[in-house]
Amino acid sequence: MLIGRHWSSRFEYFRLRTRSVRRRVDRGARNVIFDLHIHSKYSGDCSMAPVTILKVAKKLGLDGIAIADHLTIKGAVETQRLNDDPDFLVIIGSEIETATKEDLIGLFLTEDIESRNTADVITEVKAQGGIVFWAHPFRVGKNLLRPEAIERLDLIEGFNSKTSASRNALAQQLARQYDKPVIGTSDAHQAAEIGNGKTLIRCVDFYATRESLARGKTQIVDSHLSYDYLYDTV
Repeated sequence: MLIGRHWSSRFEYFRLRTRSVRRRVDRGARNVIFDLHIHSKYSGDCSMAPVTILKVAKKLGLDGIAIADHLTIKGAVETQRLNDDPDFLVIIGSEIETATKEDLIGLFLTEDIESRNTADVITEVKAQGGIVFWAHPFRVGKNLLRPEAIERLDLIEGFNSKTSASRNALAQQLARQYDKPVIGTSDAHQAAEIGNGKTLIRCVDFYATRESLARGKTQIVDSHLSYDYLYDTV
């Protein structure tokens, strides 16, 4: 069911500028900017090579990225292997469509997620020491997680650059309802989309990114939609 036309101010609602946000966080923290949902050629609907992703992300000034290919960590592993910059972090992730048609993303994985049962996917991610978030909760064709599953999430994708503004707003509303931290991502399948959704992560140390994500020290910043959605169909 369509929600209706999205707001005329669709971009402005999400344009939280990185510089202003940084003034509001503790001075002792290091603030890093990540795009936490990018696909590579190892996803069936994407042709981007890992080397291209790295080049574009670094040119944009990102501090790190997460590669979250559909049902595999191969792209993330290859991207991490190609990265030779100690000041740039590549997180190994994977996007799993469950048997009941919700999309969950695991980060900091070491192995592919085998289960397609929602509860078991979350359990597998956490068993690897990973973090799990719900991707584009209100996208057309996807189902909503049950409350008991939402409670087990670490994060909710509150901004996805390839999901309409009003559906992103619904995701943020749901996150507030369940007191879950939100992140912004691009869901990039093309080079031009990388960095269109960004998350500021407040870290005491660059390599404490995982711990900061797990504790919800996140904020959506400097994000905009990849396309001009005239109708709320995605």
